[in-house]
Amino acid sequence: MNDPKRWNPFRELEREVDRLLDGFEPLHSWNWRLPRVFPALNVHDAGEYYLITVESPGVVADEIELSMTGESLTLRGERKRTERIPEESFRRQERPVGRWSRTMTLPESVDSAAATAEFSNGVLTIKLPKIDDPKPRQIVVQNRPG
Repeated sequence: MNDPKRWNPFRELEREVDRLLDGFEPLHSWNWRLPRVFPALNVHDAGEYYLITVESPGVVADEIELSMTGESLTLRGERKRTERIPEESFRRQERPVGRWSRTMTLPESVDSAAATAEFSNGVLTIKLPKIDDPKPRQIVVQNRPG
C-alpha cells in the first residue's frame, strides 16, 4: 500500500518547485509552504461540558498558560528545540519550535472557575463545564399611585 517506489504527484511537484527555486536564492531560503497551526486541537461537545484535547509534544506542562476572557480561551506556550542542530543545516523542518499562542471562541458560556486541565504524554486535556442557560423570568410591574 505505501510502496515508496509508487509515483506520487505531490512529491514530484514539491521536488520540481524546489529545483526551480534553487536558482533564486532569496526565494529558495524563504519558506514558501503554508505554516501549520500549532498546536493542533479538537473540541468535543460532551453535553454538560466541552472537552478540548491539544497535541503538545515537546512542550513542558509548566510552560503552558491557559486564560479565559468572556467566551474566549487562550492557550500560550513554547516548544523548545531539543536537538543541537544549526538552523541553516535543515533541508526540511515541519515540527515548529518557538513561542505559540492560540485563541478560540467557544459557542456557549462556560464556568471558567470550574475549568480543569491535565497534561499527560504530550496531550493537554481541558474540561470546560457549560453554564446553564438562564431561564426566562417574569417581572411583575408595580403600580405606584402618583
